[in-house]
Amino acid sequence: MLSQRSSHYWLWFLLFGVVSSIVVWTQHHALDSESTWLLVTGFLGVLLGGMRGRLARPYDLVVGLLFVSIGVLGVLHNFGVNLVAQNATAASAIDQSFILGLSLALPFALIHLLLGLTSLNNGLRTRAATQAVTVQTANAAA
Repeated sequence: MLSQRSSHYWLWFLLFGVVSSIVVWTQHHALDSESTWLLVTGFLGVLLGGMRGRLARPYDLVVGLLFVSIGVLGVLHNFGVNLVAQNATAASAIDQSFILGLSLALPFALIHLLLGLTSLNNGLRTRAATQAVTVQTANAAA
């Protein structure tokens, strides 16, 4: 049975990563930065979730914060609020419609926000208690 975290990253990888990459590839014969980001981050989420390692939770938090912040900036950008300063040092990573290669257009901003919030939810969720019960016998207690 898939956990909520696994299904989130599988859908992220398959729908937003693989399908969008195939569509972009067939139209332009090259991947854009948006598809690459979604493909790689979705794949890493699937990979880290399958390994059951300690890196899954920090990954969820980092990716969640990144995508939530870009999603919020994108939504604000579409309302006409530009919080991104345009100066010479930030010009390589930020322009008017992209941040780090991720689009600020409204549909993409909402997708980034949704993916980021779901990742943050996975990262901040407390781990469930195990199903095992340990019972101490009377002889062991004495």
